[in-house]
Amino acid sequence: MRRFGPLGIIALLIVLLALLLGGGYGAHQLTINNHFCAACHAYEKTSWDQSEHRQVDCIACHTKGFAYDKIQGTRKVWLTVTGQVNPHNDPLPRYPEETSENCVDCHITDAIAEEQPFFIARHNRYMEHAPTCMACHDSGHERQLQRMKRP
Repeated sequence: MRRFGPLGIIALLIVLLALLLGGGYGAHQLTINNHFCAACHAYEKTSWDQSEHRQVDCIACHTKGFAYDKIQGTRKVWLTVTGQVNPHNDPLPRYPEETSENCVDCHITDAIAEEQPFFIARHNRYMEHAPTCMACHDSGHERQLQRMKRP
């Protein structure tokens, strides 16, 4: 058996690191597009396509942070592949607090505050009594189509 010298070990580690980074980047690019989400969440995608927010990507609202999402996503893929979860009857994770932060990022901007100060003041009063945006507003999915989903 032939032994690797220090340069051989370094070269091997560089190749392994490049494969790991390249594979990770490729997997990340694959999983952040709407087609990947719709492969299992067709009902949700259909209801989203009929909504006012159809131009917004799934990941813009359904996220809890890069590392958390990737770990949970890998777990969900494993459970699906091993038959422990049927993704077509598995609800999407809902993170109302984080989703509300995403809503505010688009709907309560500095430009809106400058153009419509009355709206912002009134809305801030409402938010004192509502824990999240979804307490008053729809999530963005078309409710009638969401109800068609079989349990």
